[in-house]
Amino acid sequence: MKNAIEVVLPSTRHWWCLWHLMKKLPEKLRCNKEYEQIKFTLKNIVYDSLTPDEFEERWTMFLENFHVSNNEWLNGLYVERQCWVPTFLKDSFWMGMSTTQCSESMHAFFDGYVNSKTSLKQFVEQYMKALCDDVEKEKHADFNYLNTHIPCISLCN
Repeated sequence: MKNAIEVVLPSTRHWWCLWHLMKKLPEKLRCNKEYEQIKFTLKNIVYDSLTPDEFEERWTMFLENFHVSNNEWLNGLYVERQCWVPTFLKDSFWMGMSTTQCSESMHAFFDGYVNSKTSLKQFVEQYMKALCDDVEKEKHADFNYLNTHIPCISLCN
């Protein structure tokens, strides 16, 4: 997916979903006897590092403290850290969404419009249809709001 995005949308920044990454923790690290502490520490490093330098320092300490510097999955994630660690993504506009919110809202937005077999051409067509449908829903909600009389139940005038 990363390569396709770089070719088709070269100026687009791809942000990996942290929820999906964190969901893989048990599969990738459960065999470690300190798994619960590893999970807790890793989440703190990822979510609470305020600067890239802080992340780098904490990541190095994490690898050393838990003796996981040879973990292939963690090393692969580290190489791509600019795609998933929030502190590396601060320079881009994300409409105020976290990765989880992006994922959940995008899944909900496209539900019923696209699936794993949708071609790029179909995706663009369905994207436009989803946008139009969303605008219509908003217009309908606005109409209902503006044309609904809500009786005052307070005895005070």
